[in-house]
Amino acid sequence: MNMNLNSIFSQFSPDLLTLIPMTLTAITLNITWLSITNNSNWVLSRAGIIFHSFSKNILQILFQQTNPNSAPWIPTFSAVFILILSINVLGLLPYAFTSTSHISLTYSIGLPLWMSVNILGFYIAFNNRLSHLVPQGTPSYLIPLMVLIETLSLFAQPIALGLRLAANLTAGHLLIYLLSTAIWTLSNSPIIASITLIVFFLLFLLEIGVACIQAYVFTALVNFYLSQNL
Repeated sequence: MNMNLNSIFSQFSPDLLTLIPMTLTAITLNITWLSITNNSNWVLSRAGIIFHSFSKNILQILFQQTNPNSAPWIPTFSAVFILILSINVLGLLPYAFTSTSHISLTYSIGLPLWMSVNILGFYIAFNNRLSHLVPQGTPSYLIPLMVLIETLSLFAQPIALGLRLAANLTAGHLLIYLLSTAIWTLSNSPIIASITLIVFFLLFLLEIGVACIQAYVFTALVNFYLSQNL
């Protein structure tokens, strides 16, 4: 495989794998993913059955503590979960960019959802939402301080929501890039390169788990914020 690691534009070079452009390989994998997730046949294929079972079990775990009042939001949260999971997993493929590693996208998803659940909470139960700013039993002289702290924690929720997703994915992708570069650089030392390659594969498996977990955490937090407001 022809790779140029000395140029910052090496990702645009026509790399080959067994005389096949890796770009075509990446496109084929992406189209295969779409064919699995968007099957229009009445009878599911084996891959479709696996994906359906996976999504069903994950959604059952994700919404097992759902407030009955938040049930109408389950389709929306399910769509958000599938969207983030798809972007995270497809971003691990060659020549694919993980857009959820940029806070511009994560905040674009997290901030509107956070505003929606809070506006809905204040609209449905305004007095109940205000009571959360002052915990029960708080001394009168601490009420202004508690209101300030609770207000800051409320506005910190969307920041943590978007920053957590982007930071975790960026850190994992950076480690994968550094290890892949190290393997290529240490190719003259087969023993060291082999050890590094094993660590790389383990890290890659871990990053797949992180991609799934971060999609779950993001959706679970939004669902938790909604449950607090209803």
